[in-house]
Amino acid sequence: MQTIIARSLLNLKKNLKNLKKNQKVGLVPTMGCIHDGHLELIKKSKKLKYFTVVTIFVNPAQFNNQNDLKKYPSQEKKDLEILKKYDVDLVFFPKAKQMYPLGYSTYIKEINFSDILCGKYRKNHFSGVLTIVLKLFLIVKPYAAFFGEKDFQQLFLIKKMVKDLNLGVKIIGIPTVRDSNGLALSSRNKLLNAKGLDIAKQIYLNIKKIQYLDYKYAKDLELYLKKKLKKSGLNDIEYLEIRNSNNLLHPKKVVKGKTLRVFIAVYVDGVRLIDNYKLN
Repeated sequence: MQTIIARSLLNLKKNLKNLKKNQKVGLVPTMGCIHDGHLELIKKSKKLKYFTVVTIFVNPAQFNNQNDLKKYPSQEKKDLEILKKYDVDLVFFPKAKQMYPLGYSTYIKEINFSDILCGKYRKNHFSGVLTIVLKLFLIVKPYAAFFGEKDFQQLFLIKKMVKDLNLGVKIIGIPTVRDSNGLALSSRNKLLNAKGLDIAKQIYLNIKKIQYLDYKYAKDLELYLKKKLKKSGLNDIEYLEIRNSNNLLHPKKVVKGKTLRVFIAVYVDGVRLIDNYKLN
Protein backbone atom coordinates (compact mmCIF):
# COMPACT_ATOMS: atom_id res chain seq x y z
CA MET A 1 0.00 0.00 0.00
CA GLN A 2 1.27 3.46 -0.89
CA THR A 3 2.01 5.85 1.98
CA ILE A 4 -0.68 8.53 2.28
CA ILE A 5 0.54 12.09 2.88
CA ALA A 6 -1.96 14.35 4.65
CA ARG A 7 -1.19 18.04 5.11
CA SER A 8 -4.57 19.21 6.34
CA LEU A 9 -7.04 18.11 9.00
CA LEU A 10 -9.68 17.62 6.32
CA ASN A 11 -7.46 15.32 4.28
CA LEU A 12 -6.40 13.38 7.38
CA LYS A 13 -9.97 12.78 8.52
CA LYS A 14 -11.06 11.84 5.00
CA ASN A 15 -8.41 9.10 4.80
CA LEU A 16 -9.05 7.80 8.31
CA LYS A 17 -12.75 7.62 7.52
CA ASN A 18 -11.97 5.16 4.71
CA LEU A 19 -10.43 2.58 7.06
CA LYS A 20 -11.99 -0.82 7.43
CA LYS A 21 -14.44 -1.08 10.31
CA ASN A 22 -12.24 -3.15 12.63
CA GLN A 23 -8.89 -1.65 11.59
CA LYS A 24 -6.96 -0.43 14.64
CA VAL A 25 -4.87 2.74 14.35
CA GLY A 26 -1.39 3.01 15.84
CA LEU A 27 -0.15 6.57 16.35
CA VAL A 28 3.52 7.58 16.42
CA PRO A 29 3.81 11.31 17.21
CA THR A 30 7.18 12.84 16.25
CA MET A 31 8.78 16.21 15.62
CA GLY A 32 10.58 14.87 12.57
CA CYS A 33 14.25 14.14 11.85
CA ILE A 34 13.33 10.47 11.88
CA HIS A 35 15.97 8.21 13.43
CA ASP A 36 16.21 4.60 14.57
CA GLY A 37 14.43 5.43 17.82
CA HIS A 38 11.35 6.53 15.88
CA LEU A 39 11.66 3.50 13.63
CA GLU A 40 11.42 1.15 16.61
CA LEU A 41 8.08 2.73 17.48
CA ILE A 42 6.93 2.34 13.90
CA LYS A 43 8.10 -1.27 13.66
CA LYS A 44 6.22 -2.11 16.85
CA SER A 45 3.02 -0.61 15.48
CA LYS A 46 3.45 -2.45 12.17
CA LYS A 47 4.19 -5.72 13.97
CA LEU A 48 0.88 -5.38 15.81
CA LYS A 49 -0.75 -4.90 12.38
CA TYR A 50 -2.08 -1.45 13.20
CA PHE A 51 -2.78 1.14 10.53
CA THR A 52 0.29 3.21 11.38
CA VAL A 53 -0.03 6.99 11.44
CA VAL A 54 3.14 9.05 11.94
CA THR A 55 2.74 12.73 12.70
CA ILE A 56 5.53 15.22 12.06
CA PHE A 57 4.97 18.48 13.87
CA VAL A 58 7.48 20.67 15.68
CA ASN A 59 5.15 21.78 18.43
CA PRO A 60 5.77 25.43 19.34
CA ALA A 61 3.74 25.12 22.55
CA GLN A 62 6.37 22.93 24.21
CA PHE A 63 9.30 25.28 23.61
CA ASN A 64 10.01 27.85 26.32
CA ASN A 65 12.94 29.18 24.29
CA GLN A 66 12.24 30.59 20.84
CA ASN A 67 15.86 30.21 19.75
CA ASP A 68 15.64 26.51 20.61
CA LEU A 69 12.50 26.26 18.46
CA LYS A 70 14.21 28.00 15.52
CA LYS A 71 17.27 25.73 15.78
CA TYR A 72 15.29 22.50 15.97
CA PRO A 73 16.44 20.34 13.02
CA SER A 74 14.16 19.57 10.09
CA GLN A 75 14.51 17.23 7.10
CA GLU A 76 11.06 16.73 5.62
CA LYS A 77 12.14 15.22 2.29
CA LYS A 78 14.45 12.67 3.92
CA ASP A 79 11.84 11.85 6.57
CA LEU A 80 9.28 11.03 3.90
CA GLU A 81 11.73 8.78 2.08
CA ILE A 82 12.42 6.85 5.29
CA LEU A 83 8.76 6.55 6.28
CA LYS A 84 7.79 5.31 2.82
CA LYS A 85 10.60 2.75 2.98
CA TYR A 86 9.14 1.43 6.24
CA ASP A 87 5.63 1.24 4.77
CA VAL A 88 4.06 3.77 7.11
CA ASP A 89 0.39 3.92 6.17
CA LEU A 90 -0.17 7.64 6.68
CA VAL A 91 2.04 10.64 7.46
CA PHE A 92 0.39 13.76 8.86
CA PHE A 93 2.17 17.12 8.40
CA PRO A 94 -0.02 19.72 10.12
CA LYS A 95 0.75 23.43 10.10
CA ALA A 96 0.97 25.35 13.36
CA LYS A 97 -2.06 27.45 12.43
CA GLN A 98 -4.11 24.27 12.00
CA MET A 99 -3.24 22.96 15.45
CA TYR A 100 -3.30 26.36 17.13
CA PRO A 101 -5.68 28.61 15.20
CA LEU A 102 -5.83 32.34 15.85
CA GLY A 103 -7.06 33.01 19.37
CA TYR A 104 -6.18 29.53 20.68
CA SER A 105 -6.10 29.53 24.51
CA THR A 106 -6.93 26.04 25.80
CA TYR A 107 -4.10 23.99 27.32
CA ILE A 108 -3.77 20.86 29.45
CA LYS A 109 -2.05 21.29 32.83
CA GLU A 110 -0.88 18.41 35.03
CA ILE A 111 -0.17 19.72 38.53
CA ASN A 112 1.80 17.06 40.46
CA PHE A 113 4.62 15.84 38.22
CA SER A 114 5.13 18.54 35.58
CA ASP A 115 7.36 20.89 37.58
CA ILE A 116 10.15 18.44 38.39
CA LEU A 117 13.09 17.23 36.27
CA CYS A 118 12.66 18.74 32.78
CA GLY A 119 9.57 20.67 33.84
CA LYS A 120 11.53 22.54 36.50
CA TYR A 121 13.72 24.12 33.85
CA ARG A 122 11.29 24.36 30.93
CA LYS A 123 8.27 26.38 31.98
CA ASN A 124 4.99 25.06 30.52
CA HIS A 125 6.88 22.46 28.48
CA PHE A 126 4.70 19.56 29.54
CA SER A 127 1.54 21.61 29.22
CA GLY A 128 2.49 22.03 25.56
CA VAL A 129 3.33 18.32 25.20
CA LEU A 130 0.11 17.08 26.80
CA THR A 131 -2.00 19.56 24.84
CA ILE A 132 -0.67 18.49 21.45
CA VAL A 133 -0.81 14.79 22.34
CA LEU A 134 -4.43 15.13 23.48
CA LYS A 135 -5.29 17.01 20.28
CA LEU A 136 -3.70 14.26 18.18
CA PHE A 137 -5.61 11.61 20.12
CA LEU A 138 -8.88 13.44 19.48
CA ILE A 139 -8.12 13.97 15.80
CA VAL A 140 -6.60 10.59 14.89
CA LYS A 141 -8.56 8.49 17.42
CA PRO A 142 -5.86 5.82 17.76
CA TYR A 143 -6.29 2.47 19.46
CA ALA A 144 -2.67 2.73 20.64
CA ALA A 145 0.10 5.33 20.69
CA PHE A 146 3.84 4.72 20.88
CA PHE A 147 6.46 6.69 22.80
CA GLY A 148 10.12 6.14 23.65
CA GLU A 149 11.43 5.71 27.18
CA LYS A 150 14.21 8.23 26.54
CA ASP A 151 11.61 10.90 27.33
CA PHE A 152 10.55 8.97 30.43
CA GLN A 153 8.88 11.86 32.24
CA GLN A 154 6.90 12.62 29.10
CA LEU A 155 5.83 8.97 28.82
CA PHE A 156 4.85 8.97 32.51
CA LEU A 157 2.72 12.11 32.12
CA ILE A 158 1.01 10.92 28.94
CA LYS A 159 0.05 7.66 30.66
CA LYS A 160 -1.29 9.68 33.58
CA MET A 161 -3.30 11.97 31.31
CA VAL A 162 -4.85 8.97 29.55
CA LYS A 163 -5.79 7.44 32.90
CA ASP A 164 -7.01 10.69 34.48
CA LEU A 165 -9.15 11.68 31.50
CA ASN A 166 -10.41 8.16 30.68
CA LEU A 167 -9.15 8.49 27.12
CA GLY A 168 -9.00 4.76 26.47
CA VAL A 169 -5.85 4.96 24.33
CA LYS A 170 -3.33 2.18 24.89
CA ILE A 171 0.08 3.74 25.57
CA ILE A 172 3.04 1.57 24.57
CA GLY A 173 6.51 2.57 25.73
CA ILE A 174 9.58 1.40 23.82
CA PRO A 175 13.04 1.09 25.46
CA THR A 176 15.58 3.81 24.64
CA VAL A 177 17.42 3.19 21.37
CA ARG A 178 21.14 4.01 21.50
CA ASP A 179 23.97 4.32 19.01
CA SER A 180 27.09 2.14 19.11
CA ASN A 181 28.56 4.35 21.86
CA GLY A 182 25.43 4.20 23.99
CA LEU A 183 24.28 7.75 23.23
CA ALA A 184 20.48 7.91 23.32
CA LEU A 185 19.20 8.68 19.83
CA SER A 186 17.66 12.12 19.51
CA SER A 187 16.92 14.52 16.70
CA ARG A 188 19.04 17.06 18.60
CA ASN A 189 22.14 14.89 18.11
CA LYS A 190 22.26 16.26 14.56
CA LEU A 191 23.18 19.65 16.02
CA LEU A 192 26.43 18.28 17.51
CA ASN A 193 29.79 18.22 15.75
CA ALA A 194 32.23 15.30 16.07
CA LYS A 195 33.79 16.70 19.24
CA GLY A 196 30.38 17.31 20.79
CA LEU A 197 29.26 13.76 19.99
CA ASP A 198 32.42 12.41 21.59
CA ILE A 199 31.65 14.32 24.80
CA ALA A 200 27.95 13.39 24.69
CA LYS A 201 28.72 9.67 24.67
CA GLN A 202 30.17 10.09 28.16
CA ILE A 203 26.62 10.48 29.51
CA TYR A 204 25.76 6.82 29.04
CA LEU A 205 29.28 5.52 29.68
CA ASN A 206 29.08 7.05 33.16
CA ILE A 207 25.47 6.54 34.20
CA LYS A 208 25.41 2.86 33.20
CA LYS A 209 28.07 2.21 35.86
CA ILE A 210 25.60 3.24 38.54
CA GLN A 211 24.27 -0.30 38.94
CA TYR A 212 27.68 -1.44 40.18
CA LEU A 213 28.11 1.32 42.77
CA ASP A 214 27.30 0.69 46.42
CA TYR A 215 25.84 3.88 47.85
CA LYS A 216 23.31 4.06 50.69
CA TYR A 217 21.91 7.53 50.05
CA ALA A 218 20.59 8.87 46.75
CA LYS A 219 22.10 12.34 47.28
CA ASP A 220 25.59 10.86 47.73
CA LEU A 221 25.25 8.81 44.56
CA GLU A 222 24.01 11.86 42.62
CA LEU A 223 27.00 13.93 43.79
CA TYR A 224 29.43 11.16 42.83
CA LEU A 225 27.92 10.89 39.33
CA LYS A 226 28.01 14.65 38.80
CA LYS A 227 31.71 14.73 39.64
CA LYS A 228 32.42 11.83 37.26
CA LEU A 229 30.47 13.48 34.44
CA LYS A 230 32.25 16.80 34.90
CA LYS A 231 35.60 15.04 34.78
CA SER A 232 34.45 13.52 31.47
CA GLY A 233 33.87 16.97 29.96
CA LEU A 234 30.16 17.34 30.76
CA ASN A 235 30.42 20.61 32.68
CA ASP A 236 26.94 22.02 32.03
CA ILE A 237 24.64 19.65 33.94
CA GLU A 238 21.12 21.01 34.27
CA TYR A 239 20.01 18.26 36.61
CA LEU A 240 20.94 14.75 37.69
CA GLU A 241 18.45 13.04 39.98
CA ILE A 242 17.51 9.57 41.10
CA ARG A 243 13.77 8.97 41.06
CA ASN A 244 11.32 6.09 41.32
CA SER A 245 10.06 4.95 37.91
CA ASN A 246 6.57 4.26 39.26
CA ASN A 247 5.82 7.63 40.85
CA LEU A 248 8.78 9.92 40.06
CA LEU A 249 9.38 10.45 43.78
CA HIS A 250 12.90 11.22 44.98
CA PRO A 251 14.07 8.50 47.42
CA LYS A 252 16.26 9.20 50.41
CA LYS A 253 17.97 5.83 50.26
CA VAL A 254 19.10 3.63 47.39
CA VAL A 255 17.32 0.33 47.98
CA LYS A 256 18.19 -2.64 45.79
CA GLY A 257 15.21 -4.11 43.99
CA LYS A 258 13.33 -0.81 43.81
CA THR A 259 12.42 0.61 40.40
CA LEU A 260 14.87 3.50 40.56
CA ARG A 261 16.24 5.47 37.62
CA VAL A 262 18.83 8.16 37.24
CA PHE A 263 17.52 11.09 35.19
CA ILE A 264 19.85 13.57 33.56
CA ALA A 265 19.77 16.69 31.38
CA VAL A 266 23.00 18.28 30.15
CA TYR A 267 24.10 20.86 27.62
CA VAL A 268 26.82 20.00 25.12
CA ASP A 269 27.90 22.96 22.97
CA GLY A 270 24.56 24.59 23.75
CA VAL A 271 22.55 21.51 22.73
CA ARG A 272 20.27 20.13 25.44
CA LEU A 273 20.38 16.33 25.80
CA ILE A 274 18.37 14.13 28.18
CA ASP A 275 18.69 10.50 29.20
CA ASN A 276 17.68 8.11 31.95
CA TYR A 277 18.90 4.74 33.12
CA LYS A 278 17.30 2.07 35.28
CA LEU A 279 19.42 1.30 38.33
CA ASN A 280 18.23 -2.22 39.03
